[in-house]
Amino acid sequence: MPEAFPAVPAPVADLTPDDVARLRLVSQRLVAPPGPGGGAGLPEDPAAAVAHLLAVQGQDLPASLVAVASRTPERDADAVRAALDDGAVVRTWPMRGTLHLLAAQDAAWMTRLLGPRAARAASKRWLDAGLDDAAFDRASAVAAERLAGGPASRDALGEAWTAAGFEPGTATTYRLLNGLATRGELVLGPTQGTGGPGGRFEQLVALASTWLPEGSRPGDYASDDPDDVLLADLAGRYAAGHGPVSVADLVRWTYQTAGVAKGALAAAAARGRLVTVTCEGRTLVGGPELAGLVADLDAVRERTAEVLLLAAFDEVVLGYADRSAVLDPAHEVLVVPGGNGVFRPVVVADGRAVGTWARTGRHRDQLAVEPFGDLAPGVLDAAHEAFSRLPLPE
Repeated sequence: MPEAFPAVPAPVADLTPDDVARLRLVSQRLVAPPGPGGGAGLPEDPAAAVAHLLAVQGQDLPASLVAVASRTPERDADAVRAALDDGAVVRTWPMRGTLHLLAAQDAAWMTRLLGPRAARAASKRWLDAGLDDAAFDRASAVAAERLAGGPASRDALGEAWTAAGFEPGTATTYRLLNGLATRGELVLGPTQGTGGPGGRFEQLVALASTWLPEGSRPGDYASDDPDDVLLADLAGRYAAGHGPVSVADLVRWTYQTAGVAKGALAAAAARGRLVTVTCEGRTLVGGPELAGLVADLDAVRERTAEVLLLAAFDEVVLGYADRSAVLDPAHEVLVVPGGNGVFRPVVVADGRAVGTWARTGRHRDQLAVEPFGDLAPGVLDAAHEAFSRLPLPE
């Protein structure tokens, strides 16, 4: 990495994998930075928490509400849902063909920057289903007409597409929604329904051109913000919200090429937005805050000694190409059984994943822990205490 980054600053510390794991918990704001007690140093609200991470894995909507709420002082999942309802946060497919939560002001430029590569990867599947560019253009016109009066449900939009001659069914609706969202035209916005035990809620579909805030809509970045400027900002923010990270981590997270990732990190470094560390011979980077954190590692270790319950698909696990600092590679099969891409919720103790967890019981109000091995004394009790404070949506 150093030879690819002539502007990279000299390393400020040589870290162990344990240090990296703990620093990532702080960077991601699952643990507040050292300093005043309580929630000081955590994002002030859900939109700020999402913006800090830049994007939050969002395949499982209830789990993503928990993930975001766990990073705020109020720890209120319903506040995250309210942020979706008022338009401060949206859910869409900005990269990797995967749903993410984004702050509304970041959705258009992120999708414009990263969506085309994801679209190219999905194009054969779309063509196999009979959906070429002309079909998506027709679907776009139908969506613009149906959603002109405001957001609507997926079913309502699917009915409009069926009436316009598209193949009926949820598979077609999903492909068209996914494709148009990846093109930056649609987002998932306000919610409807109930999210408590046995409940079900969904997001309504909205036009990006009207639902996103003014100044942050598709087309607003067409000329004033070249891709290299946006990529530098993306790399700097990813490093600040996930660091310490490697080039490979950014490649995996954005689904861009190594050359693009290296260029973006070099540009961020040239703007003074990166701090460098080493770990077992590798060079990693974080945001400017990283220098102060590595200078106070004892406080970081103390802050990260607690037991945490991570939501399914949490960024602490999915946000990196190499997640071995937090999760032993031998245990990945227990977190993703069958390698099916469905990541189970994880128990973290002293910065390391020590098991998975699930909600059980008739009302899903009980905790079941499946440890990877023998748990240290007190971990199970602490996990039950953490479960009692878990910010679950009502």
